[in-house]
Amino acid sequence: MKEELQKLFEKYGVDTVVKAVEEATTQHIPAINTPVVTDNQIINTISQLDAAVSDILEAGRKNEETYQNKADLARRARQLETSIQITEAEAINTIIGTGKDAYGVITYPDGTSTKVSLNNDTQRDAFRRHFSAAERKELASVEADIKAIEVAQFKAREDLEAKKEALSCIRAKAELQAAALTYLA
Repeated sequence: MKEELQKLFEKYGVDTVVKAVEEATTQHIPAINTPVVTDNQIINTISQLDAAVSDILEAGRKNEETYQNKADLARRARQLETSIQITEAEAINTIIGTGKDAYGVITYPDGTSTKVSLNNDTQRDAFRRHFSAAERKELASVEADIKAIEVAQFKAREDLEAKKEALSCIRAKAELQAAALTYLA
């Protein structure tokens, strides 16, 4: 290397070679790149990447939790539907008589009872539903919980997608900084 440098000195002169080396080593760094690659900016980007990954993991965990709860509630809803069908079938079996003479007896918790005429479909439906009212209320509550979970799942998926998009933007910023550092190196 010294020999090559000596040849350049002899051919072009010491001052010319020194001036060329100074120009090559002190190239102007474009001002647009310097704010992107400061130490603080790079540390900030790394922190943002860490936080984004943590947020995505947490959002994914929440999304999975909602599915587990939904399965339990769906099972309970199916059990209630079956129980309602059985209770209503039993109520239909207690109907006495046929046609216009059909009637049913409703016994209340206090021991009193009422004879109810059941001579059309509307009255028969009301009679059988009376016996399954408590189960129907519970089923409605379980179905409302399932719908609430579905809303929570939708929100969790939206949150997860938003966090993935944010990570994508931060990743693009990191890639820009890496390209700028490579260019400046």
